[in-house]
This record gives sequence, C-alpha cells and structure tokens, in this order.
Amino acid sequence: MASRRPARVPASARRAPARRLAHVMSCRFARAAASLALLALAGSPASALAAPPGLGAWPDDEEEAVFDVPAPPTLPGLTRRDPTFTFEYTAAVIEPESTSRASGRTAFAWYSHGEMEMPLVPRKWFVGAVHDSAAASVPGVARSILLGSPELYGRGVWSSARGLSSGGGFGVVIPVPRDVSPHEAEVLRTARVVRPWDETRFRDLTLTFRPWFDMRHITGPFIFQLRQGLDWSLVVRGLRSGERRTDIRAHTAFYFGYRIARPVGVGLELWEVYQLTEGLPDDRRATFAISPSVRFILANVQPALSVLLPIATPLRGDVASYYAARLSVGFAFPTDDPPARP
Repeated sequence: MASRRPARVPASARRAPARRLAHVMSCRFARAAASLALLALAGSPASALAAPPGLGAWPDDEEEAVFDVPAPPTLPGLTRRDPTFTFEYTAAVIEPESTSRASGRTAFAWYSHGEMEMPLVPRKWFVGAVHDSAAASVPGVARSILLGSPELYGRGVWSSARGLSSGGGFGVVIPVPRDVSPHEAEVLRTARVVRPWDETRFRDLTLTFRPWFDMRHITGPFIFQLRQGLDWSLVVRGLRSGERRTDIRAHTAFYFGYRIARPVGVGLELWEVYQLTEGLPDDRRATFAISPSVRFILANVQPALSVLLPIATPLRGDVASYYAARLSVGFAFPTDDPPARP
C-alpha cells in the first residue's frame, strides 16, 4: 500500500513562528534599550541633573545665565542666592461700574507691595514675608488707605544646569481684624482690582492657605516661567448676610521673557484669576490681565517698569475697566563675596 505524502504546509504558516519570534525579540531589545537609557540618565553628571552644588561650581558667566536671570514683575526669581527685598508701587486709573455712585467719574488707586525673602539653602529652600497696602479715591464715595494682612510662606526649588527649574511653595495669610465702613468697603472693591491675584490679603478676619507650584525654563536668552496655585479662604468670624464660610479660587501666571543684553531684559506676563466657589455669573468668574515690562539688571539692584492692562472682565466685574503703571525694584543683599576664579 502506497504511503501518503504529508500535507503541504503553506509558506505563510511556516513563517508565522519566525514572525512571532522576531516580534518578541524586538520587544525585548526595545525594553533593554529603554533600560540602558534610564541607566545612562541616572549616571549623568551631577552638574547636568542635580540641584546646584553651590557658588563657584560653574564659571560665573554660566551660573549667571542659568540662575541669575531677570525676574518677572510679579513672580519671584526662582533660584536666588542672596536675601532679597522687593518693593512694588502701582498707580491705576479706574473706570467704575455704571451702577456705582461714581459712575461717569474717574477713580484713582495706589497699591504698594513689599516682600522679603531669605534663602535657607541658597538656590534651594526659601522663607519669606509679604505685606501690602492700598489706597483709592472714588468720587462721590470716599477716599481711604487700607492695610492688608501679612502673609508668611516657604518654598523649595529643584534646578538643573540645563536651564530647567521646578518646585512649589505654601503660604498662609494671617487674619487681621479691621473695621471697614460701607464707604471704605466700596473703596476697597475698587482698589483691589489692581492686583487681583493677591486680593485675599484684604479680607476681614479671613485665614487663607495658598499652595502653588513653579516651573521655569531658560534656553539661550529666552525665559519661560509659570506659577499655578489655589487660595482656600476660611472666615474666622461671624458670617455677614450672603457671605460664605469658605471660598476657593485658582490663579495662574505665565511669563515670557527675552534678555536683550546682559543688563536688560524685556517680557510679557499673563495672569488669570478664577473664582471657583463664589456665587457669580459665569462671565464674571475669570479675570485676565497682561503686563509688558522691561527690567534692568545691575549689581545688587533690579528696577523694572511695567504696565498692567485687563483683558475682558476685571476682578468680579467690580469696575468697568482700568489701566495701571508699575515700578518694581528688587534689592539683593549678598552675604559673602564670591570666591576668586583660578
């Protein structure tokens, strides 16, 4: 009896195991390559990935280009080395709302901001204190000077010699009692639109917690910086009619800067403040403002000039519109002299 020839296996079926084997091997090679990349990243030099090892570790010009860059008008210089004091003075012209008693007449506001920051570890860990005051003259209402509540904060930052810095902080606005008349309250509503991201410092007996995170990237003469945070406020006194016990709002700031020359930098700052829980119409929850600026970088002084312009609705729609000019001066207090270069 003749033997039966074995059935012929199609070529595609014979190639299937080879294809599966090739696929498995390629996956393994991809995982191995990824593992090697991670190992190479972990073994990179500390100067490229670790936090700054301290003064004098890099040439002075490299350290200045990466860490001592011009600060935005409102945001801090993230990687400061020395104690600093920043003073800001803002003058604003305000157009009140049509429903206000000052409708049709121009109001004026002045805002002063002082901030002292001390590095616990240079370029890494910082503590600071902030205090504000505001004044306004509203025709037909009143003129008044108001003091804000102090804020204490701490922050930390991780930095790379490649120009990337990131970190975060936590501030607490300490509640201070104040006796504000109805006329002064309207003056305050007018003045606080000038600096809407710090409005919580002017609330009566209100404890506010302010967590945030920071990011900054420097590439050549370009500077990109971002701050995003939340304000959680708690009223620690008896509630007034229509008042909430707690309030939450978000704020975001983005800065794009360009260093024209060693002593001069220009930039544009964009702010958004969003009321998350307050009972407001949707078209009044978000507040936007832009601020073009120019900063001069001197030895231990950095003056800056900027203007502040609203986009769409000012804070809560309390006023119709405004525009402001700002003078900001940062003072550095070196604690020691840099080591001599070899």
